[in-house]
Amino acid sequence: AFGLFGKTGISLPGESRSIFFEKDAVNPVELATMSFGQRFEITPLQLITAAASLANDGILVKPQVVSKTVNTDTGSVNSTQTEQIRQVVSKETADSVIDMMEYVVTNGTGKKGSVKGYTIAGKTGTSEAKKGSDKGNTLSYLAIAPSENPSLVALVVLYKDRKSVV
Repeated sequence: AFGLFGKTGISLPGESRSIFFEKDAVNPVELATMSFGQRFEITPLQLITAAASLANDGILVKPQVVSKTVNTDTGSVNSTQTEQIRQVVSKETADSVIDMMEYVVTNGTGKKGSVKGYTIAGKTGTSEAKKGSDKGNTLSYLAIAPSENPSLVALVVLYKDRKSVV
């Protein structure tokens, strides 16, 4: 429902798809690890689009590059219309998830993502590279702010190759 199996439809060329196991290839181990975000790959754009649905009261919205263009010669404004795709969770569920994410920032692994004077809902993430890969772990931090009336969703991703020293 969150759009993780396909492209987001953003108006940019070259958008990639996610990488998931075929349904018939998912055994109990893959199912367990996939349930907490391991053993599949999604794009940062897919992740932030899914998270934005929580900020939009559970409604998945097609991402856009710009909200409007202004002709500086005439002053005319051409606004981009928001395209709602579908309701993926109820408003109550979206609010509950945001409350849990706010707890991550106030009391959990996302404490360093707090900003004085703002309520922030956040989620940290660590994605392990496949065995035998030259890639290292991928670290991420997703934030929704302000928690009570969201207007911003941000994602920071750090990629580490196994050859680098941290």
